[in-house]
Amino acid sequence: MSKFLAFTANPDPESLTQYIGKAFLEGAASKGAGTEFVDLHAIGFDPTYRMADRKQYLAEGPMPDDVAALQKKILDADVIALVCPIYWCSMPAMMKGFTERVLCRHFGYNPDHSKSAIADKKFRFIMLTGSSEQWYHESGIHDAIYNQVIYYMFHHYCGVKDAELVYVDNLEMADPSPEAHAAAAKHIERIKELGASMA
Repeated sequence: MSKFLAFTANPDPESLTQYIGKAFLEGAASKGAGTEFVDLHAIGFDPTYRMADRKQYLAEGPMPDDVAALQKKILDADVIALVCPIYWCSMPAMMKGFTERVLCRHFGYNPDHSKSAIADKKFRFIMLTGSSEQWYHESGIHDAIYNQVIYYMFHHYCGVKDAELVYVDNLEMADPSPEAHAAAAKHIERIKELGASMA
C-alpha cells in the first residue's frame, strides 16, 4: 500500500491551505493509500536554521531531533505534498525553513553527490495564490519558482525526478461570498482528484 504525506504551512487552521492538503490525502485514501497530514504551525515546527543544523551540515553533530522526526515521516511515504500560500513570489518562511532544515545535507542531498534518501519519492509543491496561473507564466514568476524549487532543489540537488508545481489560483483571502466558496470547492475537488490519480 502506498503512503501519502502532506505538509502544510499556514497559521490559520481553517485556511484553504489546510483543506487543500487534506483534499490531496482524501483523494489518495479513496484509492486505498495510507495518509498522514502534518500542519507545521500546529506541531510548533521551528523553521529557523540554528547552530545544531550548521553542525549537522558540517558533519560535526547529529541531526536535530525535530528534523529527524519529520525526515522519518518522509522516508515512510511514497508521495509528499508541500502545501502553502505564495508570499512575495516565494514560499512563506515556515515552508522555506522546512526545506532548509529537513531537506538538508545528509538527507535531501549528499556532499559526495551520491543518491539521496528522497531521490525515489514523488513530490508536489502545491501553491495557493491570489494571482492566476496565466499571470505567473506571463510575468516570469513561474519560471523563477520552477527553477528554484523544482529544478535546483528537487531535481539537481536532491535527485528527485518526479516533482511538479501545482497551482491553486485566483483566490481571494477571507472572501465569504458564495462565488468564492464555489471556486474554493472546485479547487478542493480538483486536488482531491490529483491525489486519487497519483494513488
